[in-house]
Amino acid sequence: MFTSVFQKLSNASEKKLLLLAVLIFLLAASCMVHFDTLLKNEVAPLGIISFELAKTLDCSTKILTSWQATEGAMLSAEWSLWFDYIFMIAYALLLCLIIHRVARIVWKQPESLGYRLGIIMIKMVIFAAFLDAVENFALLQLFYGDLQSHWSTLAFATATIKFINIILAILYVIISLILAGIKKTIHVKK
Repeated sequence: MFTSVFQKLSNASEKKLLLLAVLIFLLAASCMVHFDTLLKNEVAPLGIISFELAKTLDCSTKILTSWQATEGAMLSAEWSLWFDYIFMIAYALLLCLIIHRVARIVWKQPESLGYRLGIIMIKMVIFAAFLDAVENFALLQLFYGDLQSHWSTLAFATATIKFINIILAILYVIISLILAGIKKTIHVKK
């Protein structure tokens, strides 16, 4: 999906889109960080991420109760949960663009293993964004008072898979760049 769209871009257009994606991501990420400031406490040391990974209804309820005790935290949590729908588009677009660019520049040949792995990573990032949407739906159910254990379980499961996919995609970029640097160093020494 994204790969065919990205392949149609000229190098200059791709660079402009990448710059725009970076700016949108930074703006969206700064909003998410701002929302998260009131959400970090002893019960939720990672803020909204603690809520995403709460795993059980008891943990989710404790987090919500801790936020209710802090002035403005529930409003921040609500903003964070709804704004995350924008943030997931921002991070998915940026990460997909970076992966596409790394695959195209580092691995060059579409039939190479590294390039094909990049295509898989792009699909995994898109799937991660989809999982993020499902996770947010489950968290919003809990937030608005539908305190059932299946919402905590669903949020935990989708968040875990989402984070694994994103970490693998980032590792793909880092390892590809390291291998490109090693290849370049070996080539220069010859």
